[in-house]
Amino acid sequence: MDDDLDLGEAAAYILGERPELDEDEVWAVLNEFGDPPPASSDALALQLLRSARPEIPPRTAQRILGEWRAYASLASEPDWDDEG
Repeated sequence: MDDDLDLGEAAAYILGERPELDEDEVWAVLNEFGDPPPASSDALALQLLRSARPEIPPRTAQRILGEWRAYASLASEPDWDDEG
């Protein structure tokens, strides 16, 4: 993924999209991986997270990972202000 992803912006995006998520759990997932793992490795990522952070339900972790990937995708798009 992109080396320039800002975890603070990612957390703000995730919590904005999913306000029902717990901020501490969002930060735990972001800090555990550093960059969003590819969707193809969800099973492994969830297994690693379950062993490192058993207090985070797998379904919650999956939602966080999905929103984090969405943020990463948006962050990699060129800014509308830079066009034209």
